[in-house]
Amino acid sequence: MKKMTAKRWISASLVTVLSAGLLAGCGSSTDEENSDGGETTIKFGIHVANPEDQEPVTYNIVQEFNKKYEGKYKVEFEAADTETHSKNLKLHSTDGTLPDIFWVEGAQAPEYAESGVLMDLSDYLKENTDIDEALNGMEDSYNNGEIQYGLPYQCNVQGFFYNKELFDAAGVEYPTNETTYEEFLDMIAKLKESGVTPIAIGSKNSSYAMWEFNEFLERYGWSENIDAILSGEKKFNNSDLVACFEKMEGLKDAGAFPDNMATIEYFDAKQLFDNGTAAMFGTGQWDCSEFDENLGDKVGFWWGPVFTDSDYEQNVAMKVPAAPIAVNAETADDETMKEAVYTFLNFYYSEDAAKMSYEGSIFPATSYEGIAASDTQYAMNAMLEALSAGWPSPESAPDLTVGSAVQTELYNGIFGVLQGTYTPEEALDKMDETLSYE
Repeated sequence: MKKMTAKRWISASLVTVLSAGLLAGCGSSTDEENSDGGETTIKFGIHVANPEDQEPVTYNIVQEFNKKYEGKYKVEFEAADTETHSKNLKLHSTDGTLPDIFWVEGAQAPEYAESGVLMDLSDYLKENTDIDEALNGMEDSYNNGEIQYGLPYQCNVQGFFYNKELFDAAGVEYPTNETTYEEFLDMIAKLKESGVTPIAIGSKNSSYAMWEFNEFLERYGWSENIDAILSGEKKFNNSDLVACFEKMEGLKDAGAFPDNMATIEYFDAKQLFDNGTAAMFGTGQWDCSEFDENLGDKVGFWWGPVFTDSDYEQNVAMKVPAAPIAVNAETADDETMKEAVYTFLNFYYSEDAAKMSYEGSIFPATSYEGIAASDTQYAMNAMLEALSAGWPSPESAPDLTVGSAVQTELYNGIFGVLQGTYTPEEALDKMDETLSYE
């Protein structure tokens, strides 16, 4: 087996725009926030329109922080859906009005870091060694060798959830760590014959919904080759990734997906799994609570098939850092705000916050001993069982190791292959073409 290696990557596609903004924009938002002379308000830019409903764990952590530090510090959300949030960050970065802390797309974060709008958190980690230790390397994905430009928002565990009841009804054994791709195709055929959709997936307005395929990419050597591809020594259109995309194409040919995949969204596809008309669904731990409610102890979790034609390591888990939380670079020059932000980060990455994350069926970015899911957190326990094998994970999910333009082309390519509009070679050629422009 070829050895898995760590990788880091920087793209400069936003540098020109953001650097211009640094020259034009000055002055922190903290003057207005502290105008009352008392409580320091920290603006937290988040990627959902309704944090209480859509990111309840983060919302609850913030409420507990506000309660603990009432009268001294207060966190307020600047909330918008992911697309609007990302657009707002680009706009605010050009006029010096970024939130004090904010969630940022993993593929865009390196570009912001290179432009100089993100605070270096290296000193924060040096001053808070307990947090550094608890992160246990999860933060390494957001260090470009010059600055620590972010810290992981959460820990993402990604793969296939499956409905045991539907597998039983179809007479199909549950998948295991040894299940091969060929055996997977047999499962799909039997599940389809039983009258259910084998794998729920939707691509309309949600081309990012491909988390189960990160494991496919990793098992075909993504980590080992991505640096060489990004440097121009290799191409995305290589024999390993062609074989990987052919396996995705094989799922399409086997009828694994809904006939209306192109016209339904991620949430529609998830509903097929929730209501028992689809046997499997690819996603991450963020859906655990919903699956507990709808499927209970019928839910299982699986990394995906192993590939006998790949020379790369197959015993790989997909437990990776989520997109980062970043800090406005202007915070470094405002001691009051810097102290407030550090205090919040200490709370957000604390053991108490980790317990709150587990209670909400979310894996925190930190690791503390003695924290576990309850017996009725079925989906999370299924993930923990998969993780108990102790397999290594890549430093980052494959889709977060490339710039935003190539990332988009990766998503388009995967769904193009799944829908039959691209061949594997065509999809990979488009990624190479997009990379050549960066």
